[in-house]
Amino acid sequence: MHPVLFTLGPFTLHSYGLCMAVGILCAYAVLARLVARRGEDPDALANLVVALVLVGLAGARTFYVAEHWSAQFAGDPLAAVRIWEGGLMFYGSIVFGAAGLVAWCLWRRRSVLEWLDRFAVVVPLGQAFGRVGCFLNGCCWGRACDTALSVRYPAHSAPWREQLDAGALPPFSDGSLPARSLPVLPTQLFEAAGCLALFALLLLLFRRLHPASDAGKPSRAAGAVAAGYFLGYGAIRFVDEIFRADERLHFGWFSISQSISMALWALGLALLARLLLVRRPPNP
Repeated sequence: MHPVLFTLGPFTLHSYGLCMAVGILCAYAVLARLVARRGEDPDALANLVVALVLVGLAGARTFYVAEHWSAQFAGDPLAAVRIWEGGLMFYGSIVFGAAGLVAWCLWRRRSVLEWLDRFAVVVPLGQAFGRVGCFLNGCCWGRACDTALSVRYPAHSAPWREQLDAGALPPFSDGSLPARSLPVLPTQLFEAAGCLALFALLLLLFRRLHPASDAGKPSRAAGAVAAGYFLGYGAIRFVDEIFRADERLHFGWFSISQSISMALWALGLALLARLLLVRRPPNP
């Protein structure tokens, strides 16, 4: 756990912020190549990406603060704006970012589905870096479980504090406190690995369904890559939530993220059904 990489005078470099910035830059680099591959000017992409990043960050922070208000922010509302310390809900960025992208496409009269496909490829790449930042920051940890893959967080970290308050990590007989938490599953890294695998699969799918030779032509397969992202990431997040131990809101049996995952599955299946209907040959 390394939430702060270094401090130089008034400047502090947080690992979460660095990972998030690197993820955005890597995602942008790949996205620019995909846009150029389809015969469009990648330089015109910069303003759109900056706007969507800001909108996405606002959504991610809004969702996180709403979910953790009573536990983290009710006593210190100003902490809600300290985004560099960590605390984003990726589903918030997806909801706000997708809404912003759709609005831009309608304004510029671009194909919503084709642009969703392009962004769907690179979003899991950015998410993978973000989850590494979560791991270094000590948030979004998993259940206590002593396995070869488990990790222990240092004293005064969020997992250590929660286990201590719950009585799962009692003080020693002399009154001293344990130096580390109980071993927990690194669910952040599990999700990061899943996102990287999803990025690779979606990139291959995009290259197959949107070949460079068809640049400038409308694609009949538009929406397939976005559907793959909705179904794939929805599954990754749903399963990862099962092994999470940090406090989260629930709707009945499911966490809020699992509920959104199921909504993404429905959206992905609807896109696939649309593609099948569009590609079906007309009756003679």
